[in-house]
Amino acid sequence: MARRSSITRLDPRLRQAVDGLIREGRYTLDDILAHLADLNGGEAPVSRSALGRYAQRATEQMQRYREAQQVAKVWVDKLGAEPDGDVARLLPELLRSVAFQTLGSLSDRDESADAQEVMFLAKAMKDLASADKLTAERILVVRRETAREAAAAAVKQAKASGLSDEAADLIRQKILGVV
Repeated sequence: MARRSSITRLDPRLRQAVDGLIREGRYTLDDILAHLADLNGGEAPVSRSALGRYAQRATEQMQRYREAQQVAKVWVDKLGAEPDGDVARLLPELLRSVAFQTLGSLSDRDESADAQEVMFLAKAMKDLASADKLTAERILVVRRETAREAAAAAVKQAKASGLSDEAADLIRQKILGVV
């Protein structure tokens, strides 16, 4: 496995400063190095090339994040228009796929995953499991209600056709699976 970037090994205060300047997108590498030198007491603690590699990866990650936000907005709009449709059923599967791809990419990177990335991924997986549980519970509630309505309609029809109360009750129990 490759060595961790010298930027990721910086003091957290310096690394946050680097990340903030890169996110703003208005500063050159030389500007960021000068700022680091000021914060570090006169000398930049990293090379320009290391900063360039780090900034390039960070910029690519921010671009992927923006693209993901745009795609998510489209999906959320579709989900809002039809909350029980195909999109609602597909979305958890897409998120699960993204989570597993992210897990795979963590091992492919030059640097090790930090605890925050792993925490967010674990939380996402937990939330997906909770969403699956809620979906399953909602489906069961709908099925039970549908079965109750079908049983009530069958009992009503059976009594209208002249069946005894006991026979109608037996039909209701069979439909509901209570026998």
